[in-house]
Amino acid sequence: MQEIYFDNSATTKVAPEAIAAAVKVMTDEYGNPSSVHGKGVAAFRLLQQSREELAQILAADKRELYFTSCGSECNNAAIYGAAARRHSGRLIVCATEHPSLLEPAKDLAAKGYELQLLPVESSGIVDMAALEQLLTKDTLFVGVHYVNNETGVIQPLRQIGSIVKQISPQAHFHIDGIQAFGRLTVNLAEWQADSFAISGHKIHAPKGIGLLWLHSGSKLPPFIRGGGQENGWRSGTENLPSIVALAAAATKISANMEKNAVKMAAVKQTLLTNISQLVGECFVNGDIEHAAPHILNMSFIGAKSEVLLHYLEQQGIYVSTGSACSSHKNVASHVLTSMGLSKERIASEIRFSFCPDNNIEEAILAAKAVAAAVTEIRLMTGYQSGGKK
Repeated sequence: MQEIYFDNSATTKVAPEAIAAAVKVMTDEYGNPSSVHGKGVAAFRLLQQSREELAQILAADKRELYFTSCGSECNNAAIYGAAARRHSGRLIVCATEHPSLLEPAKDLAAKGYELQLLPVESSGIVDMAALEQLLTKDTLFVGVHYVNNETGVIQPLRQIGSIVKQISPQAHFHIDGIQAFGRLTVNLAEWQADSFAISGHKIHAPKGIGLLWLHSGSKLPPFIRGGGQENGWRSGTENLPSIVALAAAATKISANMEKNAVKMAAVKQTLLTNISQLVGECFVNGDIEHAAPHILNMSFIGAKSEVLLHYLEQQGIYVSTGSACSSHKNVASHVLTSMGLSKERIASEIRFSFCPDNNIEEAILAAKAVAAAVTEIRLMTGYQSGGKK
């Protein structure tokens, strides 16, 4: 049975270049970058080389890059760091953000900070008028994702950044770039960003490595204290095998970004076109015209998400129901809820997410499998067109 992996927003297969880079460090250059002997010096050089490569991709100063354990740590570090500047103030987080930013925001709200969730339109795009109204002189932090992890909707960061800095120049503007880096162009200066989060396993690097870009003017207190690594901001011996793997994966995916985007967009469009022809009462969730090429979120009324997911899995097709980080909690998608979608659409949503290794043939086969599965599920439940049983 052919395996079709359409769950690349949950995690990606590690690239051969990343594997080779990590193995070389683990077997040959295994010294501690903080050691002063030859092995340590060699390891330190690899650390610096990886930082320089990533800085070049981001068009940033290498001194602004901090290696972390994951994207969630990046998001946590940004919001907790910004809040630590004062004992009170307003935090603004997009209502459709990932839990790794929403949950820390709620935690801070319980400790006395004022939390305002930034609403989105039905398209999933930030409500700009609401953003202007929410920004105040007491705003400490604004957190928005570049690409939504469930719908793929792209936020207009240039416009958002401009509004934030015009009204609340003191606010720390953080961008969750985890679903965008390596797929879309990054322009930190144009967006007037203060920090930007990256996760390695979303771009064919190993799990357990992240990267936080922190603008040199954004002084956040140390996140982990100890040995003084990462310029004193995040102490702890660096995960060098994963760091060099991240640099290798980022270099590869960034060098082929335009070609990859065209390929993934073709797979996405083929899947959407074929499903639309084969399945009645299916809907795209989010603004398809302002969405990343690698994510497609659809609802199939009358076929519950988890049931459909397992039907497809039996055919060797792997998809997801919204965010992988929340899939075991059996709760309605806060993203689709914030967009005002009906309970029926939320209960039947499936996310397909692609990588450059996917192809047109897979999209055609997957569409046929989706159609067969939805038809069978609807027959079993007695669902009829128009939502009647």
